[in-house]
Amino acid sequence: MHKMGDKLNLSAGDLVGHLNCRYLTELDLAVAHGRLAKPRVWDPLLETLAERGALHERGYIEHLEKSGLKATTIDGVGIDASAVAATTGAMARGDPVIVQAALQGGCWSGRADVLLRVERPSSLGAWSYEVTDTKLARETKGNTVLQISLYSDLLREMQGREPEAAFVVTPGTNYSPEHYRVSDYAAYYRHVRASLESAISGIGSVTATAYPEPIEHCEICRWRQYCDEKRRADDHLSLVAGISKSQINELERHDVSTTASLAALPLPLQWRPDRGSARSFEKIREQARIQVAGRNAGKVLYETLPLVVEFGLSRLPTPSPGDIFFDFEGDPFVGEGGLEFLFGYVFADEDGSDKYVGDWASNRQEERKAFERFVDFVTERLKKHPDLHIYHFAPYEPAAMKRLMGRYATRETQVDGLLRAEIFVDLFSVVRHAIRASVESYSIKKLEPLYAFTRTVPLEEVGATMARVQARLEMADAAGVPEEDRTAIRGYNQDDCASTKALRDWLEKIRADLIAGGATIDRPTPSEAEIGAELDDRQKKIAALIARLTAGVPDDVAGRSAEQQGRWLLAHMLDWHAREKKSVWWEYFRLRDLSAEDLLHERDALADLVFLEECGGTAKAPVHRYHFVPQDTDIRAGTNSGASAATSWVASWPSRSMIARSTSRNVPIQRACIQRPFSPTASSTRRFSRTL
Repeated sequence: MHKMGDKLNLSAGDLVGHLNCRYLTELDLAVAHGRLAKPRVWDPLLETLAERGALHERGYIEHLEKSGLKATTIDGVGIDASAVAATTGAMARGDPVIVQAALQGGCWSGRADVLLRVERPSSLGAWSYEVTDTKLARETKGNTVLQISLYSDLLREMQGREPEAAFVVTPGTNYSPEHYRVSDYAAYYRHVRASLESAISGIGSVTATAYPEPIEHCEICRWRQYCDEKRRADDHLSLVAGISKSQINELERHDVSTTASLAALPLPLQWRPDRGSARSFEKIREQARIQVAGRNAGKVLYETLPLVVEFGLSRLPTPSPGDIFFDFEGDPFVGEGGLEFLFGYVFADEDGSDKYVGDWASNRQEERKAFERFVDFVTERLKKHPDLHIYHFAPYEPAAMKRLMGRYATRETQVDGLLRAEIFVDLFSVVRHAIRASVESYSIKKLEPLYAFTRTVPLEEVGATMARVQARLEMADAAGVPEEDRTAIRGYNQDDCASTKALRDWLEKIRADLIAGGATIDRPTPSEAEIGAELDDRQKKIAALIARLTAGVPDDVAGRSAEQQGRWLLAHMLDWHAREKKSVWWEYFRLRDLSAEDLLHERDALADLVFLEECGGTAKAPVHRYHFVPQDTDIRAGTNSGASAATSWVASWPSRSMIARSTSRNVPIQRACIQRPFSPTASSTRRFSRTL
């Protein structure tokens, strides 16, 4: 957005910015009118994103040229008369490919990545053009649709014909474009465009009540520091850890608009929430209270939460000399599906000293080998320390292990055994149910002052290094990663692993202090995963077939021929049903282990159930009626709950009530229900594979 004379010029960036944040429009408008200075920021992450985008676009242009199309590139940056003239000249000539086309119409302008000629008549002649945009994101979002819609609209004005389609080229698709019919999104585009034009003209009041609440777009916004300072100056409710947008809205309707006012809110709650439970509002009130106390004290404070059986400190297993402290470093933009490029873990060596392993993986082959080495290490260590556990912070590590197991169809039995035996211990889950701290986020970095952990690699130095490393990996230039950058990332990862260990030890100390004070805190019941002989035999037969089908097939899909890709797909179909059954049950057990409070945010559950009455059934199989608060859920009629089918549920949405039909009088009153899983059935894929 910029002003030339009395004219305000707008771009696709302004349209996308307005869609994401109305306050961003307000700030950019102030800059255009000279009321505010444009922020000067340098962000290595944004610089890397721009570099990746340019590389992806260049790769697509080379792909077009290899197919025999000649590309015309419009020089310069931004929109000026010469760039627009060069674009219209190329269009008038009928050039097959126009790169960085300068489009302009009224107060709108933009640079389209690529215009491709199509043989449909327009004011240009027997041909016209359609827009193709190259994007790094693998899932096309509303932002991209808006952008290609604007470019198609500008193109309509310049060629006298509306393009029928626009295209998006994403990474990992061999430059095969996604097709979007322009007319399907025209109403959406006109609505957002009209909203922005109304806002900047002063006719509408779109930005009158805008506030810079933190959103995903903040991560790439040049105004993020400015907005963060404003939120802190206003003591905004978004500073409270764990608060939701709907809770902020409801609190503001009750004249509670700051963290301090929330901290002083009388308990119990004096009003009934329109959405969510009173308990959830009381929780964020207590979080605000300790944050204000920590702010006044000038240090991070904490307090223990009331003990709940099977949650919090009760999830800490007995420490073992064989325990492992695990952390991945990954990049979701490498190739198709991302790359876990560093497997880091700390464990006690033979002499009792801590040893760190940082296993680096620059490509698919190395990622597979690193995954197999880690699983084999754990499997072997379990023979000596059968009571060991793998500690991590947040659920990423187990999820990545499942993903890698599925990607390479290797070490499946071992990983499934680790998950069944509950070897992985998520300390984030323990912390959330064990303590309340005066932090704005319960990330491990924010918690480190509580257990006096000092990092060897300063966090402020890691961001630029990580961005450089990820850029090289995404550009398939692993050799271009300097050794000093690898060393810095390994040091950062080692700090994460060591911090996880220090957090576990600190939580153990809190547990010991509570027990010394008279509390009773049980340990989790140890469980073992046993794989029966039948499963072993089946896996051996499948493994033999997979080995035969994948002999000589590269791990990286980019290196496979069509015939090799076909064999790889067939090989991985062999155990598809068993893998899907495992993943379905993994998700079920994950939900089963969540608290009723956590289930409130899961779509496969209904939480905050309130028992109303017993309303029928028999003495041995009663029927109970429950009430539930409004929440987003996929629960529907006939949903089973619990670890068995002891209870079936039928929901009635207009009344927000639920009927629970039990098969036993011993089924307790419940606070939540979850969906029992559906598992796919086997097929004759293995019989077909044996014929090849």
